[in-house]
Amino acid sequence: MTTGAAIISELDSKDQTDKRLELVRRFTLAGFADTSLFETIPNDVTLILLPDDDDEFVEREVRIGARIAQRGDDVYFRHVRTADLPE
Repeated sequence: MTTGAAIISELDSKDQTDKRLELVRRFTLAGFADTSLFETIPNDVTLILLPDDDDEFVEREVRIGARIAQRGDDVYFRHVRTADLPE
């Protein structure tokens, strides 16, 4: 599994990348505390986390995921409640 941290220059910005990396960090911490979070994620996919509190971010991540899928890679979108993730 890889995270959605791949950068697609025409769709990405520093803010988008920074938010994505912070979301991945928090999700990873949650997964260390409860490994069942990782069990549902298929192997060999690009994981893209979709937070419940930022619609614009989600729209951009979905576009990025679609671009990754168009190049032939498998993508797994995962909705996350940011309030449930550790700081």
